[in-house]
Amino acid sequence: MKTMMNRGKMTRNLLVPLGVLALGAGCATAPRHAGRPAPRPLGAQLKAAGDGAHEEIRATPTALEGVIKLEQALALALLHNPALEAYSHEGRAAAARLLQAGLLRNPRLMLEVEEVDRDGMGFDNVETSVALVQWIELGSKRRRRSRVAEAEGELAGWEYEQKRLEVFSATAQRFVGVLAAQESHALAVSMVELSEKTAHAVGERVKAGKEPPLQRSKAVAELEMAHIGLLEAENALEMARMSLAALWGGNARFDSAHGHLDTTLGRVPDLAALRPLLARNPDMARWESEGQLARASLASQKAKRVPDLKATARYVEYREDETEALAFEVGFDLPLFDRNQGNIAAAKHNLATVAAKRRAAETALSAELAEAHAALTVAQRKAEALRTRVVPAMQEAFDAAHEGYREGKFDFLDMLGAQRGLFEARGALVDALSSYHIAVAAVQQVTGTPIEALVEINVEESK
Repeated sequence: MKTMMNRGKMTRNLLVPLGVLALGAGCATAPRHAGRPAPRPLGAQLKAAGDGAHEEIRATPTALEGVIKLEQALALALLHNPALEAYSHEGRAAAARLLQAGLLRNPRLMLEVEEVDRDGMGFDNVETSVALVQWIELGSKRRRRSRVAEAEGELAGWEYEQKRLEVFSATAQRFVGVLAAQESHALAVSMVELSEKTAHAVGERVKAGKEPPLQRSKAVAELEMAHIGLLEAENALEMARMSLAALWGGNARFDSAHGHLDTTLGRVPDLAALRPLLARNPDMARWESEGQLARASLASQKAKRVPDLKATARYVEYREDETEALAFEVGFDLPLFDRNQGNIAAAKHNLATVAAKRRAAETALSAELAEAHAALTVAQRKAEALRTRVVPAMQEAFDAAHEGYREGKFDFLDMLGAQRGLFEARGALVDALSSYHIAVAAVQQVTGTPIEALVEINVEESK
């Protein structure tokens, strides 16, 4: 009984010091949680994949029928886009790595039996030892490692936000593509109908001897070209529909898209008023986190210069004389040669590159904004000129040529030229409006701000 009591006491003596050491190793500051940055104003009101919208994702169909609006397309794309969902998992993985970075090292338990069957005694005279080993990280390694993982999580959040804006912008642009394709298809249908009427009218004039047969051949050829144009427009429309539906991983089952392609702003915001908004772009905002990561990495590498402490508590039982012993051992590596010099130098260089990369990103984003703003300005002016001056003039010329042809004042080529000019002007207007709205989406993406807010900012700046 005394021996068993002594053994219990020795076991407690073994566990208590190691528990104190483990507790001391865990007294470092607990890591903060890696948080996703607040979404940019553009589309912030819409749920997105990985944004706590699991119920919405399950409840929202990936294939809508009937007429689809831009708001529906945006909701579908942000909830179901496969690439955006992948980025959301990257954010969760970063959070898991932060959790792992803050964990203590596991202790090691070892059992050793010596002097087995010495002098033919079997297990009667064995020497049994139980050792508990705990590595204790010094130099605040765990805390610094957690800071690195935390900064990496913030960067994963910025990458997610950048992808969210990309999906939002791509959806808006492809939706505009569908609207433009529908308008082009409607123009192609009108062209076929008008060409059929023209071919019939020319045929009647040929029968009456008012036109040579050559003109009927030209009219028939023009009708065939109109049918080819309609075929191309149908194919372009179907491709635009499929391209839009691909953003939410579904099929293009909707009948048509409803929107206002002909709506434009009264004025384009000034470029100078837009430049300060580049700070909202995730590619710019992320550099604060990049700097934190570089500094945290340098601190973590410096902490590795401090060797870790290896603490061992060993309990030994001698069966031969029924005695016991308790031993403690503390050791660490001598940093004579490897003091992590290379990794520290590399971390310093990485820190120095952050400022240069930030300037490069600012320059690239500024150029991207200027390009999108120029495209928006040109498209707006072009659309306005086509809508208010060119198309009405071409319509007037066509009406006059068509009426004059019926009265015999103009020949077939004059009417045909006016007809082509009218439809080319209408097509150019559709292209200009499409370019305008695509440029709007590009400006919104680079500033992370809806165009309506951009106009308000521009008005405030001009006061």
